[in-house]
Amino acid sequence: MGRTRRVSLALDEELIRTIDNLMARYGEINRSRFINSLLANALTGMMEEVAKEEHVVSLVILMYDHTIGEVEKNVTDLQHEFRDLIRVVTHIHVSDKDCVEVIHAMGKYGRVQELVQRLSATKRGIKFMRVVNIPIKTQ
Repeated sequence: MGRTRRVSLALDEELIRTIDNLMARYGEINRSRFINSLLANALTGMMEEVAKEEHVVSLVILMYDHTIGEVEKNVTDLQHEFRDLIRVVTHIHVSDKDCVEVIHAMGKYGRVQELVQRLSATKRGIKFMRVVNIPIKTQ
């Protein structure tokens, strides 16, 4: 990200309570770090048009019901198709039906977006999906 710089913000009381409640839910104790992460995530999403060639480290988190259709096969096939991007996949058995996978990827933002769009197209069986992109400088 770069050098840290102190700034002051005037925030609505209700917004501060919401932030504090979310911090407690996620186990965060540093409000500055929490707000910094929220802003970085929001800005990354807003930069989509100009950042297709920028490099990112990404986490794609999905929860799916492996008993529905061919969702597990489709997710695995996509992981093989995007092996140039994907570094590691972790798989957790949450229940008899539900699995969570965290796909760790690194590469061009546009390629990560392509993976996410293809995963999103696998509608049946996927219950949850969230993407975290962290811009990185390449040498």
